[in-house]
Amino acid sequence: MQFQAHLDIIIIMKKTLIFTAIIGLLVVGAYVYFEQIGRLNPTVNETFITSSRVPAPFDGVRVVQISDLLIRSEACLTLLENTTHVINRLDPNIVVFTGNLFLPEGLAFERQVVDLLSSIEANLARVVVFGNHDVISESHFERVQAVFESAGFMDLTHSSIEIFNQAYEGINIIGGAPGLDQEGLDRLLTNEFHDERFNLLLLNDPTFTSTSIHHGVDLQLSGHCLGSQDASSETSPCFQFYHGLYQFTDEITLNVSAGLARFHNISGFRRQPSIDSFLLIRE
Repeated sequence: MQFQAHLDIIIIMKKTLIFTAIIGLLVVGAYVYFEQIGRLNPTVNETFITSSRVPAPFDGVRVVQISDLLIRSEACLTLLENTTHVINRLDPNIVVFTGNLFLPEGLAFERQVVDLLSSIEANLARVVVFGNHDVISESHFERVQAVFESAGFMDLTHSSIEIFNQAYEGINIIGGAPGLDQEGLDRLLTNEFHDERFNLLLLNDPTFTSTSIHHGVDLQLSGHCLGSQDASSETSPCFQFYHGLYQFTDEITLNVSAGLARFHNISGFRRQPSIDSFLLIRE
């Protein structure tokens, strides 16, 4: 009887050790995946933009959005390199960057970033607007601008460009600056909006969508709302639009990018870097 009791205890201990080992392996595996694999390999969010306003030559054109990389280490360079490979496999026609390239310590990697951004392929356009982290100081902003210029991206700050796909029918891409207020956005759209075109608006902040709707913007692409403090204030655009796709009847589609940056906190551990791909379809 005593022998059986000892045997039962040994069996229970073995089972406990096996269970503990399995849990430990799962925890280590999850950490390795999210820290070393998931953190460095972006997912792709695919969206179909179906509209009668898409011109016939742009039926099937792909727009890829990347945002909020916030480079600060060599691991970020690996993420950017992997991102360029994913983008090029998508074979995009237009690539847009919607702000926040470096943290201050990441400026040490300017040359490598230029090379990686230069390798992104798009046969119609590669354009950029800037975010709040890009303009933390005048010198920082100048260096960010220089990186994108050297990489062949067009700066659309407070301007627009008409893109044509081997035909007279084109689309109009409008870019805004970080921190743009409602009056400034209204003025920008009054000056740059094209009534006869499909209008794509690029803003780092998902701000004042009512103004975009009023002017008839078809698609707005914005950057990620970084930090819980941004989402907690009712005066912040992030309070309403944290990240994801938002459809306003048939008038405008707003995409708030989840971004590429990853942070060492609970939400950052769960969230995988992502890029957004939009296929324009003429209805």
